[in-house]
Amino acid sequence: MNDDHLIIFVKNPFFNKQDKKNNDKKYLLPVYLELLQHTASIANDLDVDKHLYYDKYIENDNSFNDKDFDKKIHNSNLPKQQIYDALKEVFGRWAKKIVLIGTESMHLNKQDIQHAFSQLDYTDVVIIPKLSGGILLFGMNAFNSNFLNHYPWENENDLLDTIIQLQKLNKSYSVLEAKESVIFEDIKL
Repeated sequence: MNDDHLIIFVKNPFFNKQDKKNNDKKYLLPVYLELLQHTASIANDLDVDKHLYYDKYIENDNSFNDKDFDKKIHNSNLPKQQIYDALKEVFGRWAKKIVLIGTESMHLNKQDIQHAFSQLDYTDVVIIPKLSGGILLFGMNAFNSNFLNHYPWENENDLLDTIIQLQKLNKSYSVLEAKESVIFEDIKL
């Protein structure tokens, strides 16, 4: 068992009959699958415990193998509750540091995640913002329900709201260089 834990949130891709007729959406699946493969290749190289949280069902694929990844399905559709539940569960497994990411950036790399874990030796929270707004990577070295319950997640003010709340709670934090992300807003893949 490792003290460092990586949580990855994965949205399951699916197309309904109407989507198959919609040419605008046909390009999304290859992009999404490339992002999944990129995220898996980063995670596979890290010496941490790895947890995948799927939104609908557990995908049995070659990207995230069952041997190296603990796979679960979210119990909630609300991003705030998903984050709270995942952090609470993994800290309950004696994790000392947790980094949480999604699968939406080709620009996030192994060194970024390793740097985030190392920053958690000196600060309570580490963040890599999205250039488009929001948070791409979020890490903590202790579970804090007061912090996690304060505001809604997944909006354009996530970074500012996070920093304000951390300052109110006298928590130390490190904001690393912002990265690009792919935005699939309200698109069912």
